[in-house]
This record gives sequence, structure tokens and C-alpha cells, in this order.
Amino acid sequence: MSISRIAVGFCDWLNKVSPKSQEENKVIQYGMELLLDNVIKLIIIFLIGVVLGKGFETLVVLSAFCGLRLQAGGIHAKTGLGCGFSMMLVWALSILGDVFFEIKVLLLPFIYIVSVIIIVCCVPRTINIEHFSSQDKLIKKIHSIIALTLMMGIAYLNPTLRGLIIYPVILEVLTLLPKNKINVKGEN
Repeated sequence: MSISRIAVGFCDWLNKVSPKSQEENKVIQYGMELLLDNVIKLIIIFLIGVVLGKGFETLVVLSAFCGLRLQAGGIHAKTGLGCGFSMMLVWALSILGDVFFEIKVLLLPFIYIVSVIIIVCCVPRTINIEHFSSQDKLIKKIHSIIALTLMMGIAYLNPTLRGLIIYPVILEVLTLLPKNKINVKGEN
């Protein structure tokens, strides 16, 4: 059964409970397809991590990356496959970085300051930017900085988790930098 069929079935069920317009159903179906697609990608990456004996590490990496990305946005792949590959790449680089390259505590303030500057200048970076008011954009910036600050605090206090948090944070912050037709449409 495809993701689209599941989303259509969900919309049909919702319409029985609470009828919606055709336009509302399209939006709900699209959102359900995105949700299911992303959940499947996360589950696959998590299962690969478990098989490789890195289940906990995978959970930390995905939590850090997704936690910041939900607020900040970032460059998007053109296809679902490209998105899945990109998430795998973030996961693999973060796990390998943690294994082979220790992040010294002295680097954390520098990483934090640079990340805050990029967040202030670039967040939110999303394909739906035209739907954001100035206040929405400010809230996304504030929430991104709060998420970053919490993650940096945990990384500072827990050296075991440091690389597993900081590598995906760095990679997510880097996805805020590229400007292209996809992620600047309507951006001020």
C-alpha cells in the first residue's frame, strides 16, 4: 500500500467524522503524505542504526537534527529519495564524526555564536516562506535559538553525547546557508 493511498484513506475517514472542503482535504492529504514519508525515513535510519549497534546514538543524532530542523528549516531535496539520502548522509557523518573526531569543549562557544548568527540571518528557510508573517519568522528564530541553546547546554554538560548532538546541529545550520530557487521563493 502506497503512502498516497494511506493518506487518501485517512482523509476519507476524516470526512466521515467531520466533512471538509475539497481544498481542505488536499491540504490534509498532502500533510499526511509528508508525515508518513518522513516517519518511514526516520524508522529506516533508526533500524539501520540498531542493526549496526548504534541505536541510541542514532536516536540522539536524529533528535538533534530534526529538533532544530523543525524550527529552522533548511535546504530541501527535490525528491523524497534525495531527502532520504540526505538524512542518511547527515546521520552517517554525525556517527562517524562522533567516532573519529572529538569536539573539544573550547569549540562550543565558537560553534554556538556562528550558529546563532546564521539562525538570525537565515531562519526560517522553507519553501512555504510566503505563508509566514514577520511575527512567525521571529518566533521561528527564537525557537531555533532556544533549541540550539538547549542542545549546546547538553553537549557542554555531557561529553559522551557532545559529538552526537553537535555534528547534526552543525550540518543542519549549514543547510540554512544555500540560497536557491526552492528555499528562497517569496523570501524577504
